[in-house]
Amino acid sequence: MAKTTFERSDLTDLIDYPRETLDIELKDWIDLGDKVAQAKLARHIAALANHGGGYLVFGFRDDESVAPNRPTDLSGYSRDTFGRIVTRYLAPAFQCDVRLVQSSAGLIYPVVRVPSHGSTPIGSKADGPHDQKGQPQGIRAGTYYVRKPGPKSEAAIGIEDWQSLIRRCVLSDRDNLLADIARAVQPISEPPPPAIADRLKNWHDESDARWRTTLEKAAALRWLVDIGANHCQLSYLILSDTGIAIPANELQPVLEQVNRDVRKTVWTGWSMFYPFTRPEIAAALHPEFDDGSGVDVLESNLVGDGDFDTSLPDYWRYAVDGRATIIRPYREDRQRTFEAKGRPAGTWLSPETVIRETAELVTHARIVAERYGGSRVVFRCTWRGLAGREIDDFGDTYWSAGRHARADQRTTIGTWDVPVLAANWHEVVAQLSCPVLSLFGFSECGAGLVARLAPRFIKL
Repeated sequence: MAKTTFERSDLTDLIDYPRETLDIELKDWIDLGDKVAQAKLARHIAALANHGGGYLVFGFRDDESVAPNRPTDLSGYSRDTFGRIVTRYLAPAFQCDVRLVQSSAGLIYPVVRVPSHGSTPIGSKADGPHDQKGQPQGIRAGTYYVRKPGPKSEAAIGIEDWQSLIRRCVLSDRDNLLADIARAVQPISEPPPPAIADRLKNWHDESDARWRTTLEKAAALRWLVDIGANHCQLSYLILSDTGIAIPANELQPVLEQVNRDVRKTVWTGWSMFYPFTRPEIAAALHPEFDDGSGVDVLESNLVGDGDFDTSLPDYWRYAVDGRATIIRPYREDRQRTFEAKGRPAGTWLSPETVIRETAELVTHARIVAERYGGSRVVFRCTWRGLAGREIDDFGDTYWSAGRHARADQRTTIGTWDVPVLAANWHEVVAQLSCPVLSLFGFSECGAGLVARLAPRFIKL
């Protein structure tokens, strides 16, 4: 029997440090064949969907301790199982993703990702099994469930329960409308004023310098190529007439919420700007500059983690005034990738990954801008270590061989109104990422290719 390999991801953080929040519901080991248990799960799934999405994490008690009596067979925790529960009890129907995730201690836990509702909230269409008094157990037909402090999954009652749900429905409907008219929108990037362009460039360059200082201290770092010469750096700056001001104490929870929304468009298991909670890699507030001056910046440094067989040594910074940057070595250069593909590190580049990661950046910027009243977003993206690499890709994606880059790096910039980022993000992503691939003689890149690849950007 082939050995199953479990990829470390954002989900690993959920089981290494289990916690119950409005986004996360911990569940003990349960009999998935029990009808009452299915009805209760349906209630939690509906509430999480109406909250904007979240997770069911199995194998933990309410006090966040590991549940005893672990089943020997976890095959019942499958997409089909939860699909049947959703179909039986909820409308409109939708699909949950299910993953078996390995903790740092080596134990496997099922994690169910519940997506957000769309322009219509999720309601219950059937009662759970009735008790001896004729009362439904677990879920009641014709009810809309939401997450409430506790956390609990309960019926929506007052305006405070409905307000955020209605707002998300309206935003979803707006996004659908924008998508319908996107063909009429020509998202031509306009150069920002020199002072704005310089502000983002300074942030981009200063973060790069800070990261290189971190690299020098990373004695445990193990990577197959020189990270300093082989990586991408993706940055943005949100503009607003009144300025962006995110309270420092809200920055981490805001990024957690934004991360959840980004995953509707891009989610491959290792998200950008994800604030891990494991103490040695947890994001922490820093002053912008080493002398203690500047604005507050949330910084995450995974470079010192050392073991990157199944992870990435990301480094990112997020400032309270809407500046963001992430520096990430190429997945193509991991030891795990070399073992799986047989291509030496530093010899190839994935077009799909370049496009997907640019899409994730654009989506992230747009969601934060919408949340804080941003009007425009300025982007600056740099790819280094391209010379000598050849176009290739992961999995079953194939591009014609023999296309190599002679130039070693490429920087792209652009500025777009926030509505354009929502309405025609395929074109925005193409304008930022295609110039990189053109160095390889890759002529197929454009908004059409981004749109065709987009369904692959969610791989969980």
